[in-house]
Amino acid sequence: MIEQLKHAPFSFWLHVLLLTVFIVEGIRKWHAPWAKPALVVYGTVIFWYTGDFLLSTPVDYQRFSDEVVRMAFFQVCLFLVCFRVMLVWFSRRFCDKPLRLRKQQTGSSATNLQKEFPPAILLNALIVLILVWLGLFAFGVSLNPSLWKAIIWPPLHPEKIGMYPLVGVGGGFSFIYNALGYIHVLICAMFGVIAVMARGPVRWVAIGMVLLSWPYFLFDRTRNRMLALLLPSSGAFFLLGRSKIWVKIAVGVVLFLGVVAWFTKVAEYRTQYDLTSFLESNTDEEDEDAPARRKMGREGQDMLKELCWINTFIESGRYRPTMGGRYFAEIVNPIPRSIWPGKPMVGIDYAIARGFGGSRGGAGVFASVSTGMIGQGCVNFGRFFGVIAAALLFALWAGFLARLWCQSDSPFRLSLFLIGLGLTLNTGRDLTLLVLFPFLFGYLGILFYEKLLGGRNPGLPIRSLDSPPSSR
Repeated sequence: MIEQLKHAPFSFWLHVLLLTVFIVEGIRKWHAPWAKPALVVYGTVIFWYTGDFLLSTPVDYQRFSDEVVRMAFFQVCLFLVCFRVMLVWFSRRFCDKPLRLRKQQTGSSATNLQKEFPPAILLNALIVLILVWLGLFAFGVSLNPSLWKAIIWPPLHPEKIGMYPLVGVGGGFSFIYNALGYIHVLICAMFGVIAVMARGPVRWVAIGMVLLSWPYFLFDRTRNRMLALLLPSSGAFFLLGRSKIWVKIAVGVVLFLGVVAWFTKVAEYRTQYDLTSFLESNTDEEDEDAPARRKMGREGQDMLKELCWINTFIESGRYRPTMGGRYFAEIVNPIPRSIWPGKPMVGIDYAIARGFGGSRGGAGVFASVSTGMIGQGCVNFGRFFGVIAAALLFALWAGFLARLWCQSDSPFRLSLFLIGLGLTLNTGRDLTLLVLFPFLFGYLGILFYEKLLGGRNPGLPIRSLDSPPSSR
């Protein structure tokens, strides 16, 4: 890290300054609806871009010209400024009306963090979630009847058991199985959120479901699904929990260290994954492959390097922006390939430009490449307008989350806000429906539920635990 700071260009320090200013502003305006989503987006930038640069070595960037690295950080700066400006506009459009209505009807502000919902509504929600989970579990067991114990506790089998068989590039019933998988993630994430929001027996039942359902994902190779479980319930604890601030800080530190240690171990074994070696404790002297696995464990956080590659390829003419083609491919991705055989594939052209071309599974490449939240805009609209496009989409996303926070008198919309907040970190690799499907299915489910009730929380009493903050 020290070596990287010595070689850091001016644009690196400029982006650090902007992040510092915007983070301080978000903390000072914590009660503004847009502040919480904005801070999570800033954290996402730090993790995927600042962290990539600091945790790398100078050798990792010697393959790029100094101008390319400087441009990459200037693009991060442009993204931050555009995101901050556009977020204010979206937040006002999405949140002003709900806030005025809330103050007129209840005389309180929507910024009150701690709310206590009637146990009956959380109990009913938990019952529905458990029933859906049981249906998904029964379906998964029907596909692997002899391995049902390993589905509950994966270490009982040497290899990871998948509940839903998936076919390459969306063939067969892959769309249905993927949809079930996303709903499964959503249900299990909601168990964690209810475990924080509820009190008494409902909380203990939710904790029991967490212990029962989460190991299936925690022993998987897919770290973004693990984060999709952990981050919403963690956000609920820090935003809604009544613990003292020092307790939250201590829990946060322990949780962070535990997640880093677990993810490092997962990353080390993700290419040749068997739970027998995963659970063994090997020292470097006993395992000559350990250094190589540790190096592999640090891969995947290379979004700044990927942005440098994109700039290099566009400048040399090796890659031409798709003028929105990749975003379009992301939008139509939910359409089953059995209905649209010629549906565009996501990112195949860029993977070929990166040197991963080759026929495997009919996709034309042997590996896909994440371009990063900013690089994704660049491969669509170029090195300047692409950054603005990426900032626009993230401002729209954060503005919608701000609207859900304004509607936090509904425990379901509040839960969906926490789910979306938790998924934001995963969008740092790519803003894609493959990450946001759990949120989308949850939102559709809430709309259906509210439609049945004839509106959002009709007659639902909410008891505030704290007095509303000052309006000054």
